[in-house]
Amino acid sequence: MTAVREPTHAHAPAGAPRPWFPGWRPLATPVVAWLTSRLVVLVPIAVANHLRGDGQRVVDALHLWDGNWYLDAAAGYVYPDVTAPSLTQVNIAFFPLFPLLIRAVAAVTGLTPLGASLVVTAVFGAAALVVIWLLVHHLAGRKVADRSVVLLAFFPGSIALTLVYSEGVMLTAAAGSLLALAHRRWVLAGVLGALASAARPNGIAVALACGVAAALAIRRDGDYAALAAPALAPLGMGLYLAWLWLNTGAADVWFRVQRDGWGEGIDFGAATVGDLQWYWRLPTDLDFLNIPFIIHLRVVGLLFLIVAVVLMIRWRPPAIVWTYALGVLAPSLLSQTLGARPRFVFTAFPVVVAVAWQFRGVAFQVVLACSAVLLAAATVIYTTPGVVAP
Repeated sequence: MTAVREPTHAHAPAGAPRPWFPGWRPLATPVVAWLTSRLVVLVPIAVANHLRGDGQRVVDALHLWDGNWYLDAAAGYVYPDVTAPSLTQVNIAFFPLFPLLIRAVAAVTGLTPLGASLVVTAVFGAAALVVIWLLVHHLAGRKVADRSVVLLAFFPGSIALTLVYSEGVMLTAAAGSLLALAHRRWVLAGVLGALASAARPNGIAVALACGVAAALAIRRDGDYAALAAPALAPLGMGLYLAWLWLNTGAADVWFRVQRDGWGEGIDFGAATVGDLQWYWRLPTDLDFLNIPFIIHLRVVGLLFLIVAVVLMIRWRPPAIVWTYALGVLAPSLLSQTLGARPRFVFTAFPVVVAVAWQFRGVAFQVVLACSAVLLAAATVIYTTPGVVAP
């Protein structure tokens, strides 16, 4: 398999004279990519359900794991007893934008909360690919944008664009903010950044990108209006944490729930190194089949990240793109429980774009086919009750 670089505009600067909206026709590519890739998710679920014969429907599989927590949050947050020495799992761990959208769609359409959640997930799943296409088109041209959204649509972590998860909402806002930064729309970038940080904790990476963009704009052009972006972007997370403080009386309640209820915490990469240590025990102390599946999953994701970061160095995207990608990845890689799972790698979408930038022709088709197979396999694993969470 031969890696080939885009010969003409791959290194075009962010300020290149390319329109931010090239018309509706090119947007067919991300929409079709989303539609076709969803078949690679839904068909394996239906087949696996039939073979297991446990009565699970396709729609039941779509709200497993965190999906049930988001539906619970859409019905209303439950506040813990902050005087307890240890807090349990409660739904305030899940950021509010996605649950609020579910409630709004249900109220307007009369759909059940589950039906509304599937509508929100579908709409923002497609929207995320469209906005990412617009961003990559601005950075590297149409061919790279086309390959990027197709590869992202079939990337194993893209199952989050069909499950009742908040990734689609966050990615739409995050990619939109990065695109606004590239076009120096500071207020719009900040507002979209605030939405991203209200959708998921790692959406705060957009605020970091806004800070870098503002620093560069001030240094190069003396454009202090750019400070609007980093001032607004953290408000989504900040206001939610302040609201929890107001309702519970504990400023750190969200962090305590994460630590006590979910066992989340930062170990500065010790768990990631620990994943690799499982393989150092092969074959004398441990059999390959005895390694937990989640370890295999995270190690494969880590190996992909190493390759993808090397390709990003060759691609040389703008600093805001680097900042966002690293800002999303760092909490996962430094976490004691998360690691380089496909869902978190997918959220750091520029690393996948770097692969699409590097490969084309037959080489890209091979990468895409492998990714689609892994997406189907991951879908069956994730939607089998009790196996492993995405």
